[in-house]
Amino acid sequence: MRQFDWRGPASLALMVPFLLVCGCRSTMGPAMPVTLTAPSTTTYKAADFNADLASYRAKMASGDTLGATTLRNQIAYRVMGDIEMSYSKFEMSLTTQRAGLETGADAVQLGMSAAATLVGASDVKDILTATLTAFQGTRTSVDKNFYQQKTTESIISQMRTTRKTRQALIITSLAQRDVTSYPWDAVWIDLVDFYYAGTVPSALVEIASATGASATVANDKLNDAIAGQTKQAIDVRTGFEKLLAAANGTDASAVLSAVASMKSILKSTGYYNGENLTTAQVITLFERAMSEAAPLSDPSGAKLKALNAAVAAANIK
Repeated sequence: MRQFDWRGPASLALMVPFLLVCGCRSTMGPAMPVTLTAPSTTTYKAADFNADLASYRAKMASGDTLGATTLRNQIAYRVMGDIEMSYSKFEMSLTTQRAGLETGADAVQLGMSAAATLVGASDVKDILTATLTAFQGTRTSVDKNFYQQKTTESIISQMRTTRKTRQALIITSLAQRDVTSYPWDAVWIDLVDFYYAGTVPSALVEIASATGASATVANDKLNDAIAGQTKQAIDVRTGFEKLLAAANGTDASAVLSAVASMKSILKSTGYYNGENLTTAQVITLFERAMSEAAPLSDPSGAKLKALNAAVAAANIK
């Protein structure tokens, strides 16, 4: 059996691809600004989270739903920020690592194929050819079992789409619903779904469940609907907060005007029939109207649309 000459042209064919791959540097994106990477502004420490959650529980126990809602939103957005930061790093890593592995695999195949062609000894040639065949089979198996033979671009595109859909629903609910209908425990479930929407297995499932142009059209329509509902919910919540502040103020005329506006809005949406209600009862009734107009309570969006129109007609300053 002849020995393989590692100083000959065949060894050079194997080594050059490795040198090319090792010499490459990843330039997939610019450096992130310090303001976006500073731990003090992006990392929600466990101790801070537990303290905020304890405060939220205390406010719920005392009946301070307004304070609990504010704290719930604060916790949710900070957790969402951490999820966003982790996902951004993961997406960049997925792109660069998979591209690096694919480039390295191409280099190995090219080098081994060239070496098998250049080497003279038939026994060494057979070994190189057999090794190349096994390597190609392993590469195909990894791509099939881990990525279902989907491109990195399609996986990332699906993750982004699903994450935006989940995030829009959370933001809508936070803007429109108080802790009575959307407590922290429900927010936590939605945040977990939002996190898993940014994983490869989730993206592969979504891709498998939607095919062709019809899926793209349906997704665009969903995103448009969510965007529209989000704006309506924010407008309704903004109007309510202004009226609530005036109703809880010390200016008697402003209080009467705010309560009257609330009653007018509720009457036009079928929630108020002219009965004599206290200010607190009117506020509670308005909160109920917003809760029942939430996307999860009324998927058609009809109630939210009507409530938004009534708030706009009230011309709240």
